[in-house]
Amino acid sequence: MPMMQQERKQIIQHALGYDIHDIHTYSGYKGDLIVKITTSDKNAVAEIRKFAISLGVEEVVVRQNPSIQEFEIYCVTVDENVYHLKEDEEHEDRDHNNYVEDSWTKSALD
Repeated sequence: MPMMQQERKQIIQHALGYDIHDIHTYSGYKGDLIVKITTSDKNAVAEIRKFAISLGVEEVVVRQNPSIQEFEIYCVTVDENVYHLKEDEEHEDRDHNNYVEDSWTKSALD
């Protein structure tokens, strides 16, 4: 059985130090491995996002549900076991921001 990537373990361990509602891990689009963290704490969003980026995580996307003031942090890593099988395919569309808008950079969060 394959083990969880070290980066994902570290993100989960780091997130547990904050006021979070939920952590969910799953495989995403084209075999990406995703950690989704849900919280209403803006400080937690900033710190978890900064930590994930410091680990070299391929992508960190934040979405906000303004009606309930809740944030979803998506930390995306590559599953090398899947991507190497697709080496002949082009990977020009691996930017998840094409599918999910990152609301963390919006001025509404300030």
